[in-house]
Amino acid sequence: MIKKKFRIYLFLLIPFLLNSCSIAGSWVYERIDSYLADYFIEFADFNQIQKQEINKTSKEFHDWFSESELPKIKGLLLELKNIDPNNPKREISLAYEMGELIFARANEYFEEPIIQFTKGMTDKQIDQMKQHFETIRKEREEERKKEKKNYKQRISENFVSGFNRVGIKLDDSQLMLIESKLNKYAEVREEWSNLQKIWIDEFIDLLRQKDADEYSTMMLNYLRSLESLGSSEFRDKIESNEKLSLEIINATFMTLNEKQLKSFKRNMDIYIKSINRILSNRGINTDPIG
Repeated sequence: MIKKKFRIYLFLLIPFLLNSCSIAGSWVYERIDSYLADYFIEFADFNQIQKQEINKTSKEFHDWFSESELPKIKGLLLELKNIDPNNPKREISLAYEMGELIFARANEYFEEPIIQFTKGMTDKQIDQMKQHFETIRKEREEERKKEKKNYKQRISENFVSGFNRVGIKLDDSQLMLIESKLNKYAEVREEWSNLQKIWIDEFIDLLRQKDADEYSTMMLNYLRSLESLGSSEFRDKIESNEKLSLEIINATFMTLNEKQLKSFKRNMDIYIKSINRILSNRGINTDPIG
């Protein structure tokens, strides 16, 4: 349920992933593995062998994603290009469902590498990782305290930004439509932040059991426990927000004028060409995978 909080925006996030590719060829996309590796390397003071393993896993993930997921995303973009603005529910639901599958497959991909890598971590590195996560959490709390915009304003801006990324500049009536529907949006940030802290604390505790015979099974089960975090009330809020987000995207598409629709389709073409270029450079079949 928790991951659905993020999946709902996949329809708006997939083009964002490819946006940099359309501007600078495949330059940014082809360095995603480096960005990913740099992110993980900051968790602790890893030795050279560990850094090499992180770099290797990041590159292998990048290669897997390019070969396995990019053709599927291309197929989705082809579907979205032909979206019926009078009845967009099918394509929007398809984007959401693909988001679920992409998240599931990506999470599954990293499970075994995480288990094997953490078995070799030292106690000092585990302490450093705990401090790293705690620092990030405190920084985010401070940012939230300084923030002048309320939760619904931030969500509204996320929708506006997302539509902009797919070439749709919303007009005043569409903005009002989104804001009116967001009145039903449930605030979950504080609950989610607390759940994250609990999950990370327990994750660190589990790392300290890395020498146990059942460690692999325990860690695998724990990594998958993110799906069921929180109380039933919290999960109901997530489910409600998820449905409302789909409703907002669907309702907004039904109000698009001809200029907005043309701009959207033009952007889909740009992203499709970007994927074709990336796949071609990698020697991967450019035919979309359903």
